[in-house]
Order: sequence, then structure tokens, then C-alpha cells
Amino acid sequence: MKIYVTSRHQSTLDLWARLFPASTVIEFVNESVRSVRADVLVMSGVWAFDRYGGRPNREAAQILSNARGDGLPEWIVVPPFRPVIERDGEIFVREDFERISPACYAVLQSLRAVSGEFGDSVSVALDLPMLGMDNPGDESTPASVAQAIQEFLNE
Repeated sequence: MKIYVTSRHQSTLDLWARLFPASTVIEFVNESVRSVRADVLVMSGVWAFDRYGGRPNREAAQILSNARGDGLPEWIVVPPFRPVIERDGEIFVREDFERISPACYAVLQSLRAVSGEFGDSVSVALDLPMLGMDNPGDESTPASVAQAIQEFLNE
């Protein structure tokens, strides 16, 4: 699997590249995801659901078909939220997921869904703006995503 991390902000890409281990399967691209020839795009539900269907799901990534001809990849993957429980009318992250960052969980589950559906010969774009991760001052998110990708590649 080839993984593209895309942003139009070089400072964000520099931070992510610094926090990621060197790998031939990951490429940092300073441009729009429309310029990257990926098979699959991982995109937040905030941007995806109105355009491609689906609805929020806490436990599984959703694979949506892109038949809109909008220049984005043919397949859109919407990451899940961490699983929750309801107790006394309040929602809490399940205890077994409290120590897993939301970014790590979202990307790991998305990559697993892509691999399960399409195999390992596809290319995946993680577009940082479309994932809400395009902040050059945030080191915890790229560290969490790097952990998710490393775990995925070691499976």
C-alpha cells in the first residue's frame, strides 16, 4: 500500500515528515489531493456524508463510492470515532479505548478497512485539511497517525 499525506502547507508537511519514521510507502505531497493519483481518499465525515452518503459510525470505517466525477478518488473512506458507552444519560469513551488517541484510532481503522476491501496494492491519500489535521503547531496528531501507520504496516 502506498500512503500519500497531502497538504498545501509546507510547514505542516515538514512537521509530519519529521515525526514519521522513514518509509518507502509514505510520501508527503504539498498540493491538493486532486493532484495525487490515489485510489482511495480518507476524509472526515463532516465533508463526506453530504456528498457521498453514509452517517457517523463509532466503530467502523465506512467505504463510500464516489460517482460524482468531482476529481477526487473513486473511493472515499470515512474514519470512525472511538467506541463509546452510555451511562446515566452521558456518553463516555469506552475504557479500553481511553488511552488510544482519536487520530490513531481513526487512521488505523481506515487503513484496515481499505486493506480488507481492496488489498494492499492500492494507494491511499490522507488529506490533512479534509481530516481536520492541518495544524503545523500540533505535534500530537502526526505522532498518533505515525503510530497508527506503523502498527498497520507491522500487522
